[in-house]
Amino acid sequence: MGETDDKDTAPPTATEKGTVETPAAITEVQEPEPDAKETEKLLANSEEKTDDKETEKPTVEEKKKSSSENVNGTTNGEEIINIPDETSTETAKADDEKKPTDKPNKVQAEEREVKPKKVPAGAFKLPGFFNKSKAKEADGADNELLEKQDTEKEPKAVEAAAEEKPKRAGFFANLRLRNPFAKKQPDTAAADDTKTKPEEEENDEVTAEATDKKPDEETPATEATTKEEEAGVACTQKGLLDALKVPLASIIPKRFKSGGGEGGEDDLELGKRPKNRAGLASMETLDDSLKDTETKDTVDKPAAAAANGTDSEALVKPDEKKDAEKGEDGEEPTPSKYPCWERFRTYKCSVDDIAIIAGIVIFLLLLALIIAFTFIGRGEPATAPVRDGKYIETVTSCGKVEGILEDGAFAFRGIPYAVPPVGPLRWKAAQPIENINYCWNDTLKAHNSTPVCWQFYADGKVDGSEDCLTLDVITPHVRYDNPLPVVVLIGAESFTGDSPGKLRPSTRYARARDVIFVRPNFRLNVFGFLALDQLTKSVHPPTSGNYGLSDIIAALKWIQLNIAHFGGDPKSVTLFGHRAGGSIVAALASSNKTSKLFARSWISSASSIFPGNPLADSEAENSAYLGRIKCEDAECLREKEDEDVLDAVPDTWRRIFPDLPTSEENATASHEWLVLDGHILQQHPADVWNTETGKIKYVVGSTIHESHSSKLYLKHTEWTPELVTKHINESKIGELGLTEEAIKRYNATYKGLVAMISDIRTVCPLYTLSQKLLTSQFYVVSQTGGEFNIADVDSDIQAILGRYEPKTPEQRRYVSAIQQLFYHYVSHGEIKSELRRKLLDIGQDALPTYNSDNCDFWIKNDVVPRYARLD
Repeated sequence: MGETDDKDTAPPTATEKGTVETPAAITEVQEPEPDAKETEKLLANSEEKTDDKETEKPTVEEKKKSSSENVNGTTNGEEIINIPDETSTETAKADDEKKPTDKPNKVQAEEREVKPKKVPAGAFKLPGFFNKSKAKEADGADNELLEKQDTEKEPKAVEAAAEEKPKRAGFFANLRLRNPFAKKQPDTAAADDTKTKPEEEENDEVTAEATDKKPDEETPATEATTKEEEAGVACTQKGLLDALKVPLASIIPKRFKSGGGEGGEDDLELGKRPKNRAGLASMETLDDSLKDTETKDTVDKPAAAAANGTDSEALVKPDEKKDAEKGEDGEEPTPSKYPCWERFRTYKCSVDDIAIIAGIVIFLLLLALIIAFTFIGRGEPATAPVRDGKYIETVTSCGKVEGILEDGAFAFRGIPYAVPPVGPLRWKAAQPIENINYCWNDTLKAHNSTPVCWQFYADGKVDGSEDCLTLDVITPHVRYDNPLPVVVLIGAESFTGDSPGKLRPSTRYARARDVIFVRPNFRLNVFGFLALDQLTKSVHPPTSGNYGLSDIIAALKWIQLNIAHFGGDPKSVTLFGHRAGGSIVAALASSNKTSKLFARSWISSASSIFPGNPLADSEAENSAYLGRIKCEDAECLREKEDEDVLDAVPDTWRRIFPDLPTSEENATASHEWLVLDGHILQQHPADVWNTETGKIKYVVGSTIHESHSSKLYLKHTEWTPELVTKHINESKIGELGLTEEAIKRYNATYKGLVAMISDIRTVCPLYTLSQKLLTSQFYVVSQTGGEFNIADVDSDIQAILGRYEPKTPEQRRYVSAIQQLFYHYVSHGEIKSELRRKLLDIGQDALPTYNSDNCDFWIKNDVVPRYARLD
């Protein structure tokens, strides 16, 4: 082979048992690595010879002769080495037993065109290696040689082996996957009873490629082929099966026997091989397969097992398997009608199978989650787009609305929330917009504020409109994820006007504090709270008054329905009222009509006197209004002009600025705007609070100088101690003989006088009110500031809404303290634990240090709550 030795190699000799021994000199010869181009040419020549129909296959005798000549000599100047053929080896054995003196057959030299090869030292890992004089090619792994057989094999296997690319050994090189549902092929001939070695198996040893032809394309055998030779071929194939059992049984353990095949043979986990196909096997294994059972068990079997990376295992003969699969009567098992089900039923999972299945399931679940998060949420954008960097659009129950960007937040102003209360709807409860005739086409441009409802201002001006039931929404985001808490602002200095007063929403603080502000307009004065017998009889159910409360209830229902489209949380609504607005909030919190419309309330500087008269008494007290407007029925009242309705309001119904109670003052003579109408307010709020179950939470408070007003301040040019003392003596306090004690407690200054008035009119009455509420918190703001260095009535709400202008470090700390208190309550629904259920004094910090001694003093002397302020 290649470079030959000087001595001719001796021909192989047969042992006493008929096995062929390999001369040691041959195994030590090195063969050069085949050239790639020569290999391709040889492969092409081999394929041409295979496809050529006119070429006759050499007989077994000729192969034997050719083998003898190749071992002892050369052909056409090249040394040819004979490798035992699958068919010829067994035939030679049979002939040796019968005719030991027969001459070997000759082989045509032109069919064995092989270039001289040099075998590298150490290339043969196992003894007994022979090279056939076939067309050879490198398999791409270790430049090992593949032999090409021209026996009765399939041409497709030749093409597949020629086209197969070298595989690179890696992590998955030894991974073998089986098909548990592979169906067995019927076995029709004993000569076809061979099994195919898996194409994926790659060994480090030299391998040979065996090619078959399909049964319908078999080349006719020569006349010299006898039946004994065919029997020898069958024996050779069975020997090949035994050789293949070692790597297959070690790599892929047998799990079950299938009775579904026609032949009843054992099914390896890779499935039954196709008919007439021979796998790849090493020449070492082929040589060992020709030996007896005793020889296999001694030397070659361990070497073959080690070459295939497995332990020594016993080879199982196919005949023994067939005998084991037969029944007691010797008959073949009956094929199952449901082979796939039988395989599935008898299948047993291993740890590797469970791990693979679990990995696939986890992968599919992760893939499903990714798809769900990617595509399911695309139906609606999380955040609404901004047009031109200034405008944003969202939807309501009545159509689309467009807001405008201001100070980092979006403002929607003038959105209708109820049917305009004009014409026949005047002095009727607010009606939510449920008719499309009151909606709008296209998109509502909610950029500017709409007119407020008719009202009287503190300076005597009258302004407003009857078609005023709109609201403003200030939101930092228009989105549907992470909804924000909602604060509804109910601001009014009195029931006659000055609404919303200082309680206006702040776009800057909506963004800074992540809250949504909603400010609804509601009816005031006689348009909102007039109770008359004529109006009661004109509606069903019969009632009158509290129309302004029905407006706020309609606004709260609108919020529940639409605030989610503005990024708000309908379950986290806080009703924030100031002055008369605080009184309205306290009244609504006691109504059963507001159930689940808001969760908590913050009441600042409200009145503590609430209606206690039934509807009939209130109607009788208001009957004088009919004489002033000159009407006798509801139809006349509804036909009057807006200005005529306001002009008929008596002066005693208008706002009164607080001062010390006088000797002539009759607390029961003041006009009460709220009424127990039997619809919204069915019982007195105090009675409801006594049985409060804690559904709505309250924070009630005021400022220490709540009663300050420019009218009181300008009553004297300068408030000296003498003027302060004189003013106290001329009041009800002086009449009761409490002047000296009052001055000790408050000092004879303007600030002391204002603090005294505030305690009598507002602070201490609210303190007594909070004691009735089981779920309330009471606070008083004592941090002074501004022009008069006092804590006026607006100090708390201005700081909460970011309009307080701190001048000192103490004032800055105060702003931070009250904002943290308010926005924590709005977001979480509770006061901080260290301040809960205590009286708070909010100065530089919110501390539970409020001293109620002054309030106890006025309560003890029957001044509080008798002379409490009435809005």
